[in-house]
Amino acid sequence: MARVYFDVGSAVVPADVTARMSSVLTTLMAKPESKVRVSGYHDASGDVATNQELAKQRAVAIQQWLVVNGVTQERITLDKPMQTQGKGDADEARRVEITVE
Repeated sequence: MARVYFDVGSAVVPADVTARMSSVLTTLMAKPESKVRVSGYHDASGDVATNQELAKQRAVAIQQWLVVNGVTQERITLDKPMQTQGKGDADEARRVEITVE
């Protein structure tokens, strides 16, 4: 699994995405039968609908990054945006998790 952290209010793929995703991409290229699940998260502050849309946009941005880097669309599943539980690190609320299945 990998995590990509986004800036506040942004769905722009961060500059460190290649470093964070290198092991996922290597696994996906080595195992063409594997699938990948992309899950966007948001926190409980502010407007829920806006946060859900932003979490979705972030997940779609990672999905597009994967496609550009050679992963076929059929191998990628997007999860419904999820709210981060608890009062942890604010970065955790602005993340996308990528899991190889």
